[in-house]
Amino acid sequence: MRDLAVVSQDLSKVYRVYSSPWDRLRELVTRKPRHREFHALEKVSFSLPRGEGLAIIGENGAGKSTLLKILAGITAPSAGSMAVRGKVASILELGSGFHPEFTGRQNIVLNAAMLGLSEDELRRKMPDIISFSELGEFIDQPVKVYSTGMAMRLGFSIATQVEPDVLIIDEALSVGDGYFQKKCMDRLLRFVEAGGTLLFCSHAMYYVSSFCQRALWMRNGRAEALGPVLDVVRAYESFLLAKSARSSEAEPSPHDAAPGPARIIDVRQIGPQGEGGHYQPFDPFVLEVDWECDDAAQEFHLAVGIDRVDDVQVLSFGSRQQGLAPFTGRRGHRARLVVPEMPLLKGAFTLYVFLLDESALHVFDRRVLRGAMIIDNPEFVVGLVRAAHCWEVEALPALVSAKRSR
Repeated sequence: MRDLAVVSQDLSKVYRVYSSPWDRLRELVTRKPRHREFHALEKVSFSLPRGEGLAIIGENGAGKSTLLKILAGITAPSAGSMAVRGKVASILELGSGFHPEFTGRQNIVLNAAMLGLSEDELRRKMPDIISFSELGEFIDQPVKVYSTGMAMRLGFSIATQVEPDVLIIDEALSVGDGYFQKKCMDRLLRFVEAGGTLLFCSHAMYYVSSFCQRALWMRNGRAEALGPVLDVVRAYESFLLAKSARSSEAEPSPHDAAPGPARIIDVRQIGPQGEGGHYQPFDPFVLEVDWECDDAAQEFHLAVGIDRVDDVQVLSFGSRQQGLAPFTGRRGHRARLVVPEMPLLKGAFTLYVFLLDESALHVFDRRVLRGAMIIDNPEFVVGLVRAAHCWEVEALPALVSAKRSR
């Protein structure tokens, strides 16, 4: 069994919640309780071997950030024990660990000292940290004037360039521009592939499945499920789907991705009768996607998702998952997805088209075409799709039939 990098045993965290600051003072003076207890964590146990990634998933308020703060040493548990072995770097709340009056460069020195780097190590790593952050002249400006994206750049640069044994990240990749997000994803992939230990919290299940081997689903401060990442993510998504079905309020439609260095120009459906969105069951389905990029050397993958109108994911297609090499070499591109027989039997469907980077992780651009594909079926059918199949029938001996009739 590999060495354990992180061990959590019955971790619990209880906060005292007061209705007003005066209640806190009254409790201090009278020694009578004026608070209620909020259990942010309750007996959370898990172990993480060195060189693995563990995803922490769950709804807002489930206790994910509290757990990561305890593991990062920022706050202490109310009960239980934990051990994190090796050098630990974390990116939690943006700006945590920074002195707002210090410059970016001074905060690098401060964080390096807290991480235990020697002066020689800091001197060697400082240029790489500054270069990766791409803050330019702002590196010598006080952190208090930084935007949230700039603070994330500095925090991520420090955490990953100091070569930690354990890296803890809490939703940091959701902040910042698309270019730097991709840069961070590439760095995380290299960290995991090199044998780094990662604790990664995110609501993006695709990222979670790419970076981590196992997942911990947190719900109401407790560990709801712990196991292989695909199994836990599947259970979590089923839970969210059931919760969404019970909700009477419709969720807002997703917005298109912000324009970046690559853009989708056009998306066309080509059916049996030419361009259009109406099909019969098992009609061929062809989707053409045109896009352009600013850099002819940039590599791309395409992905297409087909969802039912209630946002249930039905089918997905990806050029990377198909084993194709990335598209590259031209400023303008056109790709065609061909499905000889669409297995859908009935209903209206939303098309999602994603323009991705060479790792199929970062989204450069996307198109969401709601109600773009209608499957018209003249007959009533049960189910959504039909799989190729056959029936095999054999005759049973009379003796067996007689036994069953008794």
